Amino acid sequence: MGEIIIMPKQGLQMTEGMISTWLIEEGQPVKEGEPLFEMETDKLAITIDATVSGTLLKILAEEGDIIPVADPIAVIGDPGEDYEAILAGGGTQALPAEAPAPVPAAEDAPSAAPAPSAAPAAAPPEAARVFASPRAKTRAAERGIDYRRVPGSGPLGMVVERDVLNAKAAAAEEHQIPISGMRRIIAQRMLESLNTLAQANHRLTVDMTAAVALRKQLQAADIKVSYNDIVIRCTAKALTEFPMMNSTMDEQFITTKDYVNIGMAVATDNGLLVPVIRNADLMTLPEIASVSKDLASRTKENKLSPDELSGGTFTISNLGMFDIESFTAIINKPEAGILAVGKMEKKPVVQDDEIVIRPLMQLSLTYDHRIVDGAPAALFLRRIKQLLEAPGLLI
Repeated sequence: MGEIIIMPKQGLQMTEGMISTWLIEEGQPVKEGEPLFEMETDKLAITIDATVSGTLLKILAEEGDIIPVADPIAVIGDPGEDYEAILAGGGTQALPAEAPAPVPAAEDAPSAAPAPSAAPAAAPPEAARVFASPRAKTRAAERGIDYRRVPGSGPLGMVVERDVLNAKAAAAEEHQIPISGMRRIIAQRMLESLNTLAQANHRLTVDMTAAVALRKQLQAADIKVSYNDIVIRCTAKALTEFPMMNSTMDEQFITTKDYVNIGMAVATDNGLLVPVIRNADLMTLPEIASVSKDLASRTKENKLSPDELSGGTFTISNLGMFDIESFTAIINKPEAGILAVGKMEKKPVVQDDEIVIRPLMQLSLTYDHRIVDGAPAALFLRRIKQLLEAPGLLI
């Protein structure tokens, strides 16, 4: 009997994913353990292998479709078997195996192609599926051409590479970049966060003189830490003292956490990802430095597991390396807050009625006003400032 393939769950908080590329076409044989399709979430781009062998009788979710977890996406059975009868009868639901770690999307996936150099023509209305070879898709993305509008000269009208190379791109004054599944879902999550949380913001300036001295002392002892590591350590301690900032809220309860898992925003070519430093409140500064360096490196290489991108209780986003002095970050739902960190810069300040030069850094706290009122949020941010200006308090 044929089997119904359903959308797999690749992360603890994943509720949907986008089919970015089918690697097998309808009517083609499928072998267990071989790549079946590529999917994207707001966190990962993953290749999913088939868990059964047979023939791909019907694709139910087209490329670009965003599908909820456990919804049917395809039917695999014997050649000539009636897929409609399989669907009507319920069939056996086959869950594609979850990859232990994400792998980069195939080279022919449109979302991984270089930015186009010319504008593609408008996409045609949803109609019969247009088949194209992987090389044709890659060349089309490179040239800003919608391969679905290119006449195919390959077998059964398939669009092949030469068809794209002979096609003329549309007007060269505008450039349209296809929205990948990850970018689409990130956009949805950010909009949902802004529309459903009562986001408020506090800002203050920190004198980083003591933090600079601490880092130099550690460097002299051959212990490498970044200023962001110091911010993470101070924030983790402050969260233990202000549990409402380390909580979530649903329709019935506010749930505080007895653990502190700091999400560390990392920019990648595919979008912003947030690997999680678990139990950061129990770590020493050198331990945080080691874990954060490892996570940042593997995030950029797309080598994190889904678990390493979930379970955060508070997020820190640092744009100081991009010369950003201050900014307002959007809360990573369902967390209660996010700390935005600007660059550290030497500036003149008045101290004891004298003008002195100090390394200053701006912090911006965005918090969910449904959970935390303005005064407690201000005290929490001030506590981070106190710890950064006197890191000896961490002991």
